[in-house]
Amino acid sequence: MYIDTHCHLDSQKYKENLDEVIANSLELGVEKIIIPGADINDLDYAIAISQKYDSVYFASGIHPTEIQNLDSNAKAKIKDAITNPKCVAIGEIGLDYHYFDTDDCSELKLAQERAFRFQIELALSNNLPIIIHTRDSNDDVVRILKDYDNDIIGLVFHCFGGDKVLLNALNCPTYYGIGGVVSFKNAQILRDTLRDIPLSSLILETDAPYLAPVPHRGKVNTPEYIPLIASHLAQTLNFDINTIAASTTSSAKKLFF
Repeated sequence: MYIDTHCHLDSQKYKENLDEVIANSLELGVEKIIIPGADINDLDYAIAISQKYDSVYFASGIHPTEIQNLDSNAKAKIKDAITNPKCVAIGEIGLDYHYFDTDDCSELKLAQERAFRFQIELALSNNLPIIIHTRDSNDDVVRILKDYDNDIIGLVFHCFGGDKVLLNALNCPTYYGIGGVVSFKNAQILRDTLRDIPLSSLILETDAPYLAPVPHRGKVNTPEYIPLIASHLAQTLNFDINTIAASTTSSAKKLFF
């Protein structure tokens, strides 16, 4: 059995076939799927999906590139969602400097940091794990997390790309989300780094509808591809796929359930 720990089922790309995608995923052994929070305007739909399907859960939060929408109403909405029994985490939260195109981005960075800290503190006060998004910002993400390290019950570096800055950086229980990127030809750094990480610290994700694994790269990703991602990870680490399935599922349950 598998768990897809990061899947944007609230994407419009699944509007027409969501029932089929979830049914097929269950048939392939994907027993649980977590929808991360990204756009605050999609949170109600994510909750509705989790209410409709027993196998679907959600995280409450706002993506760092969406923080312009983090007003008092959005903060209240994120807080209120935490009371839902299907909410298993805060995320995806963090920093993203990828699209900064000016020489002086200090104000933009500060705004992301404020939003990040608000949501970390929300996770701590509600005893929830954290789903971390970091892009071109690893040093600052680690710096901020260290301020809360001893109180965080657990976190995952979503869409881990192999950056060793994130390895052994924190004392709290830390996991690394492995998705379709592990199958990409240009991801050798990731594959090499994975050999330095205990298998017990790895969990599976699709980040669907993005980052479909080979041989589906460039197509709409889906939780149905979790077994394929597990197969690529098994090849990378020289484990059989049943070992990968058992370990990643056990770790995901420790973190989220």
